[in-house]
Amino acid sequence: MAAETVFYFDVLGFRQLAEGSAQGAVDALSTLAEVLQSPAIVQQTEQWNHRYALSDSVFLTQADPVQALRQASDLVFNLVSLNLMKDNPVLLRGALAYGEVRHLKGIFLSSNEPANLVGDAVVEAVALEHAGEMKGPRIFLSERLAQTIAATDHALAEWLLRPTMTPSVWEVLWLLPSVPAEFSQDERVVKDLCDLSLQLLKTKGGHPHYGAHYREFALLAGRCIERVDTFTKSGFITASAPLATFLPVTAIREIGNVTSGLPDEYVSQLLRLAESIGRP
Repeated sequence: MAAETVFYFDVLGFRQLAEGSAQGAVDALSTLAEVLQSPAIVQQTEQWNHRYALSDSVFLTQADPVQALRQASDLVFNLVSLNLMKDNPVLLRGALAYGEVRHLKGIFLSSNEPANLVGDAVVEAVALEHAGEMKGPRIFLSERLAQTIAATDHALAEWLLRPTMTPSVWEVLWLLPSVPAEFSQDERVVKDLCDLSLQLLKTKGGHPHYGAHYREFALLAGRCIERVDTFTKSGFITASAPLATFLPVTAIREIGNVTSGLPDEYVSQLLRLAESIGRP
């Protein structure tokens, strides 16, 4: 066995999509396969040491945790960006874990090429993906791994990592490019991702069963822009558009007024976050 970083992700809300005729699941998997096979994404996935997939579950491995964080963040950023214009964009949810793993041949395959992955890092990644009651298209990692990454690349951790409300669980701010210096060239995409979060909040955020996923997506967008705000105030990056336009307070208030089922405390929380962005 050898120690590697495992990045596990699947399609957000796949269980609901697979109900009934399962057409939603078919559409989601078809979209995921389409974007994973695009040249830009293939180039990214080929940077991982190993790749495994079954149904909507994908496992990628990389020896270096710092490199794995960069690759995982960029991969989800680009995967979601590529299907922004679809009526039902596929959103992903996953986790990073570091530990012992083994690559095994497939049970029904004659080839000796590895087709199965087992080990502590696999178990931890799957457990983190289901961490507590946390919802939304998020990437989680343990506090231990976050500290390991910070010890090697403090600047990367300061930019991309943030503790969650669940003890010992951190998250990746994947709506941002993995390198702060690239924000200026990706600013339009980041704005589009924020717009998507508000659009989905308006259309799906009040649903009694899966609405929390889309509410958390908008909050994640807010935390990402909050991080950009911190870095712009420190002079590390610049933004051509006012950051308040990424999550407009007026738009959030309108969504709160017209979308039934949104908890009042949630709307207040999102408004507080949006109102704090851009203040001195």
